Amino acid sequence: MGEMLIYDLERHRAHCLNPAAAVVFKHCDGTRSVEDLAALLERELGAPADPDCVWLALDRLGKARLLRQRVRRPKEAGRLSRRELVRRAGVAVLLPAVTSLVAPTSAEAAASCVNDCTGKPFGTPCYSVSPVNCEFNGCLCNGAGACTVGGGAPPCTS
Repeated sequence: MGEMLIYDLERHRAHCLNPAAAVVFKHCDGTRSVEDLAALLERELGAPADPDCVWLALDRLGKARLLRQRVRRPKEAGRLSRRELVRRAGVAVLLPAVTSLVAPTSAEAAASCVNDCTGKPFGTPCYSVSPVNCEFNGCLCNGAGACTVGGGAPPCTS
């Protein structure tokens, strides 16, 4: 299984799940144990996996609000850091990752360009000098208050 992209219509957020997080998300239906999910993770990705990888995935998915309810790791299960998991597993590909970003609503995306990106979500068309041909200049709000080329560095000047 490869990466998975999920769009949250309620919160207007896009989430990219790496293969490990995608496997856990796909099979996390409330009927499988953490050990079952670890076995599926190992089978689908072809590398050793253990329950700690699944717990990390569940924690990341919960923080991104991609689960119906947040799953809490039992206290007796202990907690491993991401670094300790890499050291133990030796395979960073199995470490689940969820990357999230705010997406503009359809109204925001259709809106004309802005010259101030303060409070505007990533991807809002913008300009910093002249609004002429704003939709063609490739400048987007970067989600941190700046108008930049393609939503990244460098700053837009036209």
